[in-house]
Amino acid sequence: MKYDNIAFLFLVTVVLQFSSCKRQGNVEKSENFQNDSLNYYVQQLKDRTFSDSVSLSYANLALYNTNKATTSSKTIEEILAYKVYFFGNLMQLDSAIYTCKKLVNLSVKNKDTVSIAAHLARLGYYYYDNYQRDSAYFCYNNAKEIHLKLNDSASIGNDLAYMAMIQSDLGDYETSDENGLESLKYLHKDNVHILSSVYNCLAINSRKLNDFLEAIYWYDKSLIIAADNAIKIRILQNKANALRGLEKYDASISISDSLSKVTIDDNLLKARITDNLGYTRWLKDKNTNVQSDLEAAFSIRFQENDFWGLNSSYAHLADYFEERNPKKALFYAQKMLGIATSLKSPQDQLEALQKIIKLDNSPKAKEYYVSYIKISDSIYEAEKSAKNTFAKLKYDSEKNREDNLQLKIISSQKEFELEKEKYTNIIGAVSSGSLVFALLVFGYFRSQKHKQEKRAEVYKTETRIAKKIHDEVANNVVNIMNKVQYTATPKEKLLDDLEKVYLLTRNISHQNNSIETGKNFEKSLKSLLISFNNDATTIILKDITKIKLENIASDKQIEIYRVLQELLVNMQKHSKATLVAIAFKNDQHKYVINYSDNGVGTDLNSVSFKNGLQNVETRIKSINGTITFESSLNNGFKATISFKS
Repeated sequence: MKYDNIAFLFLVTVVLQFSSCKRQGNVEKSENFQNDSLNYYVQQLKDRTFSDSVSLSYANLALYNTNKATTSSKTIEEILAYKVYFFGNLMQLDSAIYTCKKLVNLSVKNKDTVSIAAHLARLGYYYYDNYQRDSAYFCYNNAKEIHLKLNDSASIGNDLAYMAMIQSDLGDYETSDENGLESLKYLHKDNVHILSSVYNCLAINSRKLNDFLEAIYWYDKSLIIAADNAIKIRILQNKANALRGLEKYDASISISDSLSKVTIDDNLLKARITDNLGYTRWLKDKNTNVQSDLEAAFSIRFQENDFWGLNSSYAHLADYFEERNPKKALFYAQKMLGIATSLKSPQDQLEALQKIIKLDNSPKAKEYYVSYIKISDSIYEAEKSAKNTFAKLKYDSEKNREDNLQLKIISSQKEFELEKEKYTNIIGAVSSGSLVFALLVFGYFRSQKHKQEKRAEVYKTETRIAKKIHDEVANNVVNIMNKVQYTATPKEKLLDDLEKVYLLTRNISHQNNSIETGKNFEKSLKSLLISFNNDATTIILKDITKIKLENIASDKQIEIYRVLQELLVNMQKHSKATLVAIAFKNDQHKYVINYSDNGVGTDLNSVSFKNGLQNVETRIKSINGTITFESSLNNGFKATISFKS
């Protein structure tokens, strides 16, 4: 405080000197002084030995002098950016947002596209920090659209990451997963902070959807790249909670117990570990006395004004005392309701009301039940509203792209109408006998073409198998034979090499064996897709068990199996992808399969691309389905398959 006062007195002195010089009336000297003063203040605001409040004062003085000196837009932009930074550090978020808007407007005025996108993302960050989720999403979405045009991969990944986190906060876990997985295709492996946040977001989504195994997978991914010890401890505690959700209490207790023995400076983190360890021990054995652990954690959280932590403590204490002391349990449940209400957390309010309704036998219990129904309905409406908002924003952002295609669509429609009229006249002029003959001819050629395609497919499959056996199996066998004849390779090493050859042959057999249809189709397809998992490539399947693939006609099951196999073989041979996501869903009486990878991509207009995936298009057309591709060099590959059951 003393340092700040001295700095403030110094600033007042400078201002008085400035005023004195101004009163001298020498215009030329005054202008020089203004320029010198501006440069001085800019230098001072960059001096990080000052506190943020003093630096903010220098920024204001610098900005004041820009009105009286010859100043470039870049200098003004730089000063405003520093002001945003200082406001953020001082947690004056409304002022940070207001100044960020000035930066966006200045960039728009200067027609600086790069700066517009950067400042929109910065504005989104402060909206997010200020719990204005809708506004934050809007900013990041607009920033992403500009970054896509600029082909700025790192920024696209950052924008998508924050969009995913916002959607997760608002309960739209499925769409959050989509944006989170999409961001991984753009983020560089060195950007460990954002990558870790995305992995954590995907883990939270899985945990909220009670898919604890998937949550543990993403927590483990986050642990691998976490550099900071405190972050690792938090991730490990999250993993312990996911294990608790799977009722793997011993594994959960083992992690939390080891963390409790680590020296941690963060009291709130220590309280969280203590609370979760005690609660998990009690869940494992309801006769275990963990009251001291739960109350110790509560005491720390109460002293530190950790309201979210208190919310968790009240929940665990209410559960613990439910059988031991119902009156005390009711007290803690009511406390939880009060703090959940103040935190504006409807999900926690519902949990607290559930506990109260279970424990309270008084006439007031009816009021709690009415509140429960009301909050439950409001959550549903809020989630629905959030999804609609995100869908509308996505529609708005994509509308510009669609508008560019409208002229082509209108032209195509006109051509279609002319062709339709032409063929109508022809059909009217042709006799019924000729029409029947034409249909018979068409059917014959269609049948011959289908047989020809099947023969070509068999030949192609046989050629692919032969090439695989030659390239992968035969070469390995020759290598093993050479080792046996000409080297003293240990027996264990030879056995390892033989096992690799066995696995290669098994995979070739698996990928080309007969396809199980009917009720076993889902299991057969899942087995195929997972077989492409290896050290270099991770395959992620989403909602394959939810869409009831056994209801699809057997001929369509076979074609879908072969199409996905073809896409994955193509990925394995050409794309160098490290991550492949395949999502399944029902959409208005249609099945939709979305395939995407983060490989090198391809030029959709190239001859090799069209030839390589022509068989895929033919298969999908044979079941009256559609397939669309989306790709460009160095930007991954996507395919969307749609067909009726």
